Amino acid sequence: MSAAADPAEEKNAKDEVRWRFKPRQLDITWGGDSKYWKMPAEGTDGPAELLDVVWLEINGSTPKPLPKGKRYALSFKISMADYDPVWKTYPVYMLAKVGKKGTSNWEKINLGELRVGDIVEIPSGKLRFEVPEKAKDTVLYFGLYELWSGEWKQGLRIHEAVVEEMPKSIVLS
Repeated sequence: MSAAADPAEEKNAKDEVRWRFKPRQLDITWGGDSKYWKMPAEGTDGPAELLDVVWLEINGSTPKPLPKGKRYALSFKISMADYDPVWKTYPVYMLAKVGKKGTSNWEKINLGELRVGDIVEIPSGKLRFEVPEKAKDTVLYFGLYELWSGEWKQGLRIHEAVVEEMPKSIVLS
């Protein structure tokens, strides 16, 4: 993660926890080079805009361990600044993994249908996971990636990543 402050931790009326990670609170590969990414100004909540990279990798982790036995959902809020046909050909993948040696949950996402300017939450049903009761390490590691395509890409904006606790009544898919 960058040198930004920890993500904002919020609680709702049911005492369920949610973290909101703004772009400067994520580790964006090549994010420190203005040739590749346009990062928001310090102290602002604007999006990070992908200007031109051949490799997409965005990582984050919760600032503290998650309680065992709880269910969570991960999502990214994104938009497109410009149309780039590469997004129609190559999907991105989202990862949620509890603990460094934990089981990985992956979601494949096609960004090719996004319209320029629309802010959307991906995946649409959120990437859901549960913290195992027997886990030793319960920090969440997450990210947004591409499989190597070798194609240069642009136009993607990252507004935030959100990790939120889900009620037990929600069935995991």
